[in-house]
Amino acid sequence: MQLCPFTLCNKHFKDGVFSEVFHVNEADANLALLPEGLDIATATMLSDMVLTGFHGVELADVQFGDDVCVIGIGPVGLMAVAAASIRGASNLYAVGSRKKCIEVAKAYGATDIINYREGDIVEQIMEKTKGKGVDRVVIAGGNEDTMIQAITMLKPGGRIGNVNHLGSGDYIKIPRLEWGCGMGHKTISGGLMPGGRRRMEKLASLVITGRVDPSLMLTYKFNGFDYIEEALMLMKNKPADLIKPVVIL
Repeated sequence: MQLCPFTLCNKHFKDGVFSEVFHVNEADANLALLPEGLDIATATMLSDMVLTGFHGVELADVQFGDDVCVIGIGPVGLMAVAAASIRGASNLYAVGSRKKCIEVAKAYGATDIINYREGDIVEQIMEKTKGKGVDRVVIAGGNEDTMIQAITMLKPGGRIGNVNHLGSGDYIKIPRLEWGCGMGHKTISGGLMPGGRRRMEKLASLVITGRVDPSLMLTYKFNGFDYIEEALMLMKNKPADLIKPVVIL
């Protein structure tokens, strides 16, 4: 059996993960036995992309029949698309432009692709929903101004789940009228993904039973630590066919 670690809280983060031996904090709570038949390369997705994307859908509280927009379809956004589909989203709009990501988003259940290079994404959503907007928005990409778009496309009473790291600027902009002047019951939730052994076991079960297939995101696979720098440079340079590289020891 393989062991897959996940650190519960960001205050426990530490350097040194790219090594043959790594100390895991609170191992009893954070190490999960992977079930037989689960590919180790696929399992690496569980402790980051799957956890984060699924949490975005939890924060947005996607319900059966909801119209959902996922902004950003990198690895996290793709897992948000998959999770929203599992939760019963009806019209599922995925915002992105890269051909490979679009292909995988459709495989995970996206019904429509919103390409931000082809026009304002809010206008495209409103056109597709006949001016009604969507019930739920998951923000998995963009910048501090993406919140404006999310609030504008959201129906009154809707909910936004943000798992995008907003790493610049001093403020997040909330448009007053689009937010219903503070009385539109448009809820914004954001947070760091929860982890731990039990959650990892549940997500692994979804993979084993065929409910979700993270392996579709593994576009580059390397064997040996000598390839770590090459894999990291792929993430930096982002070739057109890249979603996620994995290095296996």
